[in-house]
Amino acid sequence: MSEIDPMTSAHDFYIFHMKRYREAAGLSQEALGGKVGYTGKMVGLVETKKRRFNTKMSVAMDRLYEVPKFFEAMLPRIAEEVGLPPGFWEYVEEEVRASQIRMYNQNYIPGLLQTEDYARAVVKAGRRPDRVGELVATRMERQEVLRREDPPSVVVLLEEGVLRKMAGTPEVTRQQLSHLLMLIREPNIAIYVIPANAQVFPESSFTVLSFDNEPDLGYEESVGGRGRLLEPGPHVTELGVGFELIRESALAAADSEALIRSVMEAG
Repeated sequence: MSEIDPMTSAHDFYIFHMKRYREAAGLSQEALGGKVGYTGKMVGLVETKKRRFNTKMSVAMDRLYEVPKFFEAMLPRIAEEVGLPPGFWEYVEEEVRASQIRMYNQNYIPGLLQTEDYARAVVKAGRRPDRVGELVATRMERQEVLRREDPPSVVVLLEEGVLRKMAGTPEVTRQQLSHLLMLIREPNIAIYVIPANAQVFPESSFTVLSFDNEPDLGYEESVGGRGRLLEPGPHVTELGVGFELIRESALAAADSEALIRSVMEAG
């Protein structure tokens, strides 16, 4: 990895000072990990830009080094720098904890289910070329939640038009649809297609996160890929009810799979 230069980006600034504070305190990566609730391996991956830091780690380092809002305050700047919507990292942290993830998508296949090539085709529009790789890496990193020993239950509602939209090239799109068919085979993943002749729903794309012993959270998307994390309350309850109403208009699981396969083979 090239030398970390704090003058080049907010991301490098964060890592430079993370390492500087750790070494000044005489801490190994393993020792720092123990103090902030992570493994030494995780700290090493963050310091070499192979894994992303998060709010929990940032707040813990602020407390440890007694520098209030230093690392934590950098997160919105870093998100803005790479083109991530405000509040997205907070959402990702909650997504990792969720026991069930319910997603309704109108415009594209959700990042949790995207192939790397499809993700690159989706995120590159209107963004600086040097930021695309980091955005794609963030999406791929999120998918680790599906490969853990106790993955969440994932239920996805996709508008039929999403399957027919081109992402990059016909081959990239075909591989993405093939990937969906593979994911459907997983016992914890269900994908339902809303047929083109179903009634129109007023909601934009959204996600509802459910937890074993906590109230639901929501994430609502808006124009330009922006979104906001929604705290427990009436709005999140409405999204949960809306999700079930939309699911009533979806094709059955077997019919959804057949339609995905048909679109893939036709492409």
